Order: sequence, then C-alpha cells, then structure tokens
Amino acid sequence: MAYKAAYDLLNLINLTIDGKILFLGKTTEETFTIIQSINLGNSEVAISDIQSMDIKESYCQQIFFGSQTPLIINDTRTHPITSKLPLTSELNIRSYLGVPVFYQNGEMYGTLCAIDSKISNFTEKDIKILERFSKLFSYVIELEKRVNLDTLTNLYNRGYLFDNFDYIADKGTLMLLDLDGFKQVNDSYGHDVGDSVLMEIGQRLNKIKQFNIPFRLGGDEFVILFPNLLDNKKIAVAAKQILTTLSNWDSFKYPIDITVSIGIAKFPQDGTELQKVLKHADIAMYRSKQRGKNSYMYYE
Repeated sequence: MAYKAAYDLLNLINLTIDGKILFLGKTTEETFTIIQSINLGNSEVAISDIQSMDIKESYCQQIFFGSQTPLIINDTRTHPITSKLPLTSELNIRSYLGVPVFYQNGEMYGTLCAIDSKISNFTEKDIKILERFSKLFSYVIELEKRVNLDTLTNLYNRGYLFDNFDYIADKGTLMLLDLDGFKQVNDSYGHDVGDSVLMEIGQRLNKIKQFNIPFRLGGDEFVILFPNLLDNKKIAVAAKQILTTLSNWDSFKYPIDITVSIGIAKFPQDGTELQKVLKHADIAMYRSKQRGKNSYMYYE
C-alpha cells in the first residue's frame, strides 16, 4: 500500500482512537512487516516503519493463524501468549488491539493495530472503529494493486517507486539489478520463456528475508530498497544473497544461464532525490558489468 495513503488514513483513525501508536502491518506465512505507523501521543513503544520479524514472534500471529477476527489484549503481561513473547519487553508493549485487513477476494492482507506502552481499556466500540477503517484500507489496497503492481512479476512498479520513495525512508540503500544473459534467453527461446524468467525473478526477490522492498523498474531491470540500511557489511551480505538467489537455474525448465549485475548507491549521501540515486546506482551497475558481471559494485 502507498505509504502516504497509509499515513493519511492512520491520521484519520487517530482522531477517534487518540494517544495510541497506530500501524498497518502486512502478514505472510513467514513474516510480519510494519508498513506504516504513527505515534502522535505519548506512547513509548519502540517500533519503526519497515520493521520486519518472524510472524511467529509477532502479536498479529494470533489473528493470522487463528480465526482472523479482531483481538483485544488490554494487558500483554498477563496474556498467555504475549506474556511469553520477547517482543513484549523488548519493545515495551503493554496493550494491543488488532483487526484483520483483507483483499476483496477474502485473502488476508495484514492487520490494522493500536498499541500502547500502558495498560489500556480497549472495547468493542474501538474494534468497530478499526473494522470500518479496515474496510477503507481494503478498498485503497485493491485500487492501488491495479495501478502500482507490475502485472507480470507482481512486484511494485516504477510508478510506485517514484511516488513513494520520499515516504519510505529518509536514509538507506538502493540496489539496481540488471540481468546478465537475458537477451540470449529471448533470442533462443522466445519472449514467452523470457516472461517466465521475469516471473521467477519476481518470486525469488519476494522471498529474500531482509528488510527490503523489491520493484520492477522495466524490462530486465529491478530495484531493491533497503530502508535505514547503511552498514557496508550488512549491505554486502544482502548483495551476495541476491547474487546467489538469481544465479542458480539448474531446476528451471529450460537450460538458461542468467546472472545479475548490481549497482549500489546509498541515500542521502549519494543523492537525496530518487532520480540521482538511480543514476549513481546505474553507474555502479555498469562498473559491475565491466568487471565481469555476476557481481556488485558501490557507487564512488
């Protein structure tokens, strides 16, 4: 979901549920990620946007794996599940209210939640408020899905990247990926096989377990954003994981030889505007290709 839209909707909710941290989270079978949060009160819970964790370590697992219905926990330290989760003490969460957010096809997108560092008195009235907003989130998600997702790879598209870059994070790392050997696949097997390769790339990028957001920029170029990641050692680990993930095609239905060249730029040090950060990542990516492909280079 677009970060600006999520932020605006959370601000609306704050008018009715005041003094709590509000956030929209996305759930999968493996992970829970905070997409957007606001804290306009005095709550001291230590959460951040694009914060990701194992779904089984999150509060929202109880909604996702349970009956997918609203959940109130007014004192997390006496609850049989949350009292045992490290999250409770590590993030200083004392109370929780969550409702599921669904796609129109009935599949669960994630959760809309209110939390506090103090014991709360959440009621059925609060649930009904969040449920109304949950339906509004669902409508917005469906509309954005049609506009912002690349239909082939199911990754966010170029337009979504440009519209939301400034809202995602004010610092981090951008990786520009260009496939090596993709033209030969199209020339040898045709564009249908080329499309199946791009679809496979999208699936693999979505499975990489890092705090990242993948995009299809166009053609065989992809972008991965790592909000708030600036440590070179961690960046190198992520880049090597991507190289490994996208270079093994032994089990693919056609004998192809695809690798990837990666250009890395940091923001804001390599640029504050997306266009400039992309340009610098592009320079680094071509240096990677000149180096022999299947490698990564930083912008210098």
